[in-house]
Amino acid sequence: MKDNRYKKAMDVVCDTHFNISAEEMLEKAKASAVTERDITMKRSTKRNIIGKLVASAAACLVISGTAASAMGYGPLGDSFRKFFGNDETTAEIIDEGRYSEIDQAQTDGLFDVVLDSVTGDQSSPKLIFDVTVNDETLAANNDRIQLFAYILSEDCYNNRLDEYGMWDAYGERDPEVSNLYHVCMDGPAAFMINEEEVVAAVKQISFDSDPVNRIFDYDVDMEYRFTVPKNALKESYLEFYTAMYLNSGNIEYKLNHAEYGSYESLFQFNFEFLGTALAGGETDYYNVCDKFDEDWHRFAKTFVLTVDGTDYTPQELGYSYCDTEGEAFEAGTCSTWMTFPGIDYTRAESITLTAGGEVYTLK
Repeated sequence: MKDNRYKKAMDVVCDTHFNISAEEMLEKAKASAVTERDITMKRSTKRNIIGKLVASAAACLVISGTAASAMGYGPLGDSFRKFFGNDETTAEIIDEGRYSEIDQAQTDGLFDVVLDSVTGDQSSPKLIFDVTVNDETLAANNDRIQLFAYILSEDCYNNRLDEYGMWDAYGERDPEVSNLYHVCMDGPAAFMINEEEVVAAVKQISFDSDPVNRIFDYDVDMEYRFTVPKNALKESYLEFYTAMYLNSGNIEYKLNHAEYGSYESLFQFNFEFLGTALAGGETDYYNVCDKFDEDWHRFAKTFVLTVDGTDYTPQELGYSYCDTEGEAFEAGTCSTWMTFPGIDYTRAESITLTAGGEVYTLK
């Protein structure tokens, strides 16, 4: 999609379809996670709760990005493979030169934590940490650690921290240095793709075994501030669809957009619930949401994404969000999503989506 088409499409989504700004959309997205605000949240949990709105907010926010600055010299692909051998996708992205060196260090005596670099793509940014444990016994008893961190804008970190959950990731011990661990953590695209200052605040380091101190979860306070250059993250391809409807037999799902990334391809759908047989006259969506999620998951099992003759089945299915008050969408409009494996949209010659036996041409 050319730049002017992209901006025009996003203007429609941000200004007309949703009738709110990207920032307001992001606020509504994280505000909807009322049951998760005071606990840590993995990426899959976040996306189950607010995935569609955050994805759309990120898409809206990316428009205002400024020119990229020079990247640093982050970890080479071979070094990354040594520590994260099961993540070939990120290693290949690094091989392409898509990373930015941060190299900021913090210590509290017991732990030395270095935010080494940022890499990944615009849908799924990654933060790479090196953690040195200065307690030989603690390090000797743990092959892995778990890191917890807030990753937010400066404003959100300073003024609305209690409204967000932490990201977390496990890190494995270095094969040559017994007290050194390497952690690759997912980060929020909405805060990392706009070339504005990001705060990554590590708040907890956890261990499976702590035979001496019996603490297991160690509180820390280590803040890192940085800006992600535009070219540090590999591009994701965002495509909007204007009149593509898929019928489950109960609900008509409209494919709104698909974001084709290196790690996964996210498909977002809208649907109406008011007046449907599944709603049964109910006007509060959350009294009947289980019925709609069940219909979506049943229907989604029939989906197949075919890219140049290769078939892919969904790898993750979302749960729905519905705006019954007309604050973010038109009242009664709901949204859900699914993911497929990452594909290279620009290189693909043919992309189709099969649903319920019907074939829809995406490219």
